[in-house]
This record gives sequence, structure tokens and C-alpha cells, in this order.
Amino acid sequence: MINKIKKNHKIIIIIPARLKSSRLSKKLLRTIHGKPMIQRVAEHAKNLGFKDVIVATDSNEIFNLCKQTKIRVIMSLKKHESGTDRVYEAYELQKKKYDIIINLQGDLPLFDRNLLEGLIKLFDDDKVQIGTAVCNLENDEVEDENIVKARVLLENNIGYVKDFKRKISSKLNYYHHIGVYAFRPKVLKKFINLNQSKNEVQGKLEQLRAMDNNLKIKTVKVDYNPPKCGYN
Repeated sequence: MINKIKKNHKIIIIIPARLKSSRLSKKLLRTIHGKPMIQRVAEHAKNLGFKDVIVATDSNEIFNLCKQTKIRVIMSLKKHESGTDRVYEAYELQKKKYDIIINLQGDLPLFDRNLLEGLIKLFDDDKVQIGTAVCNLENDEVEDENIVKARVLLENNIGYVKDFKRKISSKLNYYHHIGVYAFRPKVLKKFINLNQSKNEVQGKLEQLRAMDNNLKIKTVKVDYNPPKCGYN
């Protein structure tokens, strides 16, 4: 259980929604219990009590679906190389200022409020720049290179990430990375203006760009891994 958040943070949740996928065609429009996945993710975030939830997409199909289902949506540029770039574009188009931007994956249809509150609570510490989450790494996940592992020295389920890897030889201090991020706006702006790093390109892990540029990523360990349609 995450302890109560101390500060009254202004939160915006932005869901980057690129329709094309190399692993599963149009997966964000796949139906889950009668609703397209992207709709289910956005509505679930709203139902958990988060007021400002926006989908950022380059797809007319997703844009029209969101309009029809009364989900806030913006049409972003197609040129973006990552969901993080899309998130920042959507943030810049808002007329309000926020303390924390949460980048929520569009293929994460089931999660509970404790996951997002854990991320938000990290920012009670004014020094935190970027937040993310981890959970226990199962034995059968160790050799699965589709599952990203985070090396963290935890204290009371909190700690700074030392490294991210797809391939590891030992579970010691490694956890299953849940690909949800929270940023302070000025840090997100800095991040998207950085060039891709060598480690990022080699590992195909965008978060290594932050670490290679001395942007620290703090993580919270949660008790479960929310079911996900595809890997991060």
C-alpha cells in the first residue's frame, strides 16, 4: 500500500496512441470486453479520479473514436519517433500548467490507482526528475528479452534506477519494469530535445537516453504487474 501523497500536485495524464505497431496490428483498437483498448485505458484513468486525461494520436481512426466516446484527444504530428515526443507535444498544446506529466501506455488496459499514486508520491521530493515503477521479476521472465529489467537498490520500496537491460544473467537487484513514466514538465522538455544516445540505440530503450544524460529516474515498487497487451 502506498502512503498518502503529501503535496497537492497538479497532474495530467497523456496517453500516446500510435496506431501502427510492429508487434500487433492496430492493437489499440482491439476490443477488450466490448471496448477498444485505447478507450478502455483512457476511461479507466478517468474512473480512478484523474480529471485531466488526454489521448495524443496520429491516427484518424483513434481520433474519431475518442471524439465519439467523449475522450479528450489531440491530433499530433506523424513525425514523432517516440511516444514521449508525442506526449510533450500534447502537453505544449494545453493552456494549463501542471506539476507532473504522466506518460501512460495505451496498451495497459488494467491498472489500479495505487500504481499511479505511487508514481505521484515520488514527486513529494522536490529533487525527483523522472518517476517510473517496477514489480517483482518472475523466474520465467529472466531470459525473456521482451521484458525490460530495471536494476534498483530499494529502500522501503523506493530507489533510483541504476540500469535498464533486456538481457541479464542474475535476478539480483533486478525488477520487472512497468513502462509508465512521470516527468516534471521542464525535465520532459529537456529530455525530448536530447539526441539519442548510443546505449539507447543499442538497447532499444528510450529511458537510457535520460540516464546517459544524467537525468535520474526514481522508481517505486508495486505489488503486482498490471496485465499488458504487448511488451514495453
